Amino acid sequence: MTTTTVMSSDAPTAAHKLPLTPQTLTSNSSIQALITTSVSATPPPPSSTSPSPSPSTTPSTTPSTTPSKTLDSQANTTQSQTLPPSTMSNTTVTVTKATTPAPPQCSYIVKAIKFGFQIDMMTSTTGNYTINIKEKGRPKTEETVHSPNKNSTHEIKDLKPCTEYELNVTFIDSAGKETSCNSTENKTRTNGISEGDIRVESCMPGYVCYRSDWDISSSLIPSNNIPPKKCNHDSKVFCIKPDNICRNLTTTFTSGNCSDSFTRSITVDFLDPSEIKQPDSNHLPAIKPKLPPNCSNLTIDYTCQENGNLNDTKELSELEPFTDYSCTGQIKENHVTINNTTPFNFRVNCDLTLNYIKNTTTNTSIHLEWNTTSNKCQGVLPNLKKLSYDCSCTPTDSDHKHRPTTKKLPSGGTCDITGLEPFKDYTCKVQPKYNNKEDFNPQTVRQKTASGTPEKINTLTLKVPENNVITVTCNYGDVKFNGPPRSFTAHLLYDGITQKELTNNKCDFEFEDLSYSTEYKVKVTAFNGRFYSDPNTESVSTRYNDKAVIGFLVFIIIIIAFVALVLAAYKIYHYRKSKNDVRGDVMPEPTETAVVYVNVPRFKYRHKDTL
Repeated sequence: MTTTTVMSSDAPTAAHKLPLTPQTLTSNSSIQALITTSVSATPPPPSSTSPSPSPSTTPSTTPSTTPSKTLDSQANTTQSQTLPPSTMSNTTVTVTKATTPAPPQCSYIVKAIKFGFQIDMMTSTTGNYTINIKEKGRPKTEETVHSPNKNSTHEIKDLKPCTEYELNVTFIDSAGKETSCNSTENKTRTNGISEGDIRVESCMPGYVCYRSDWDISSSLIPSNNIPPKKCNHDSKVFCIKPDNICRNLTTTFTSGNCSDSFTRSITVDFLDPSEIKQPDSNHLPAIKPKLPPNCSNLTIDYTCQENGNLNDTKELSELEPFTDYSCTGQIKENHVTINNTTPFNFRVNCDLTLNYIKNTTTNTSIHLEWNTTSNKCQGVLPNLKKLSYDCSCTPTDSDHKHRPTTKKLPSGGTCDITGLEPFKDYTCKVQPKYNNKEDFNPQTVRQKTASGTPEKINTLTLKVPENNVITVTCNYGDVKFNGPPRSFTAHLLYDGITQKELTNNKCDFEFEDLSYSTEYKVKVTAFNGRFYSDPNTESVSTRYNDKAVIGFLVFIIIIIAFVALVLAAYKIYHYRKSKNDVRGDVMPEPTETAVVYVNVPRFKYRHKDTL
C-alpha cells in the first residue's frame, strides 16, 4: 500500500450552484417568504507536488482505493474525489490544521417594484439568508432565501400598495449563527396602485370582482360601503356587490397614505336574476317587482300556466284566486330577452270581509246591504265574475229559511227577504262563494222585523151585571199583537156616537151609570204602540129602572090613599052636615071612585160623558 500526504489549504472553496426558485407567501397582516438552499465546499484539485509534512502533524495511511470525502453540513450532500493515479500508492498524508474563516460579507439594496420589493444582494457570502419583513403594527414575517452568488436578486410580492414595511436580512452560517446584513435603510414603502394593476373579472353573479397582484383585501372600499367578499376559488380576486345597476360604481383602493379611485359602469350584465323579488303570491292583482330605477330600457314580462297547462298561458293581470299557477319572467332590454327569472309558484287565497252598511226592515221584509273588503284581493273584487253571494234569514224559533234573490254590486251586494212575520227575530246570513265553492266564512246578523197590525180580537163577552152597567171582556191569548203588547181600547157607542172610551192593559172593561133600557154598541181594539187592530163590535142593552118604578108606585099609592082619606073625610063631613039638615030615610048616594095605574116611562136619558 502506498500513502500520499495531503495538506489542507486556506484557499476559498468553490460554490456549488443550485437553481434559484423564489417563493412568495401572502398574508393579510404580513408577508413571509422562505427560500432555502445548500452550499457545498469542494476540495481543490491535488497538486503534482505534495506538500512537505509538518512536524506538528500526525501521518496517517489510507488505502489507495478510498476516495477523499468532504461533507457539507448545510446541504447534507456528499461529494467524492479520487486521487490521480500518480498518487495511488503508499503515501504518507500529513494533515495541517485549517485557519479561522473570514467573517461573511453581507450587504443588500432594496428597491420598490410593482406589487412589492426587489432585494439585491451586494458582495454577499454565498449561503443561507433570512429576510424579515413586516408591516407597521403587524407581526414579523420571515423569508429564508439562498444567495447562490455575490450579486443575487430576490423579489417579494403580493404586498399592500403604498404601505410602509420594515425589512432586514440576516446571514445564517453552518452552525446556525446569525449575522445582520448591512443596508442603506431598512424602512421602505411600496409603490401606489395604478389602474393597470386592477383587472375586472367574473366570479359571482351580481358582483363586480377585481383581481390584482397587490394585496387589496383591506384596501377595497366601494361607494355603497358594502364589505367586499373573497372569491371562493381565487384568493387574489375580491368582489363587491353594487347597490344598483345601470349606473357608474366608483371603487376606491385605499392603503397607507394613498387613495386611488376607479369608476366602472355597471350594466345589466351584472343583474342577478335570482335576486329579483318575484311577484307577491299573497296578493291580487299580482304586482310586478320594481327594477333598478336607472335601467329605463329594462322590463320583465311574466307568463303563467294553470296546473302546468302550457297551452293556456295568462299574464299577471289575468290571474284568478284559488288557482295554482307556475310562472316565469323574461328579462328584456329594449324588448330583447336577455335572461329569465327563476320559476316560481303562484296562488292567492283571497280573504273576504263583509261589512253591513245598511240594514232596514218593514213588518214583512228585511233589506241587507254590505261592502266587501279583502286584504289580499281588494283590487280585483269588482272584476271577479265567479264571486257570488247567498242570503237567507231564519226565524229564531224555527228552521224555516227564507232565501231571497241577491244582487251583486261592485263594492259588495244587497238582498231583500220578503214574506216575513211582523215583529219577529230573524238570523240572517250572507255566504260569499267563489266558483260556487263556499271557501269563506259567512257573515251573520240578527234582525227584527217592524211592528205590524195586531190581529183582530175574535171574541167579546158583554154582560149587564146591573140595570145600567155593562162589563166587557175578551180572550186574546192566541191572537198576535205583531208588536209589543201595549193596551186594549173599548168604545161605548150610542146611535153611532162614542159615549165613553176606556183603555186598559187587559181586555177587561166596565161601563157604569148608563141609561136604562138603552141599546149600546161596544167596540174593542188591540194596540201595539203603533198600530190598532181591526175592531170587534158587539151590541148590548141595559135593563129598565126597577127602583124608580117601585118608588113611583109607592108614591101613587100614597096619593091614592091620601085622596081616599080626603074623600072619606069629605063624605063623612058632608054626611053629618046633611044629616043635620035633612032628616028622613033618604041615604046619600055613594060615589064610585076609579083608580087608574099608569106606567109612565122615564124620560130618555143620554149620558153625555165621553172619554
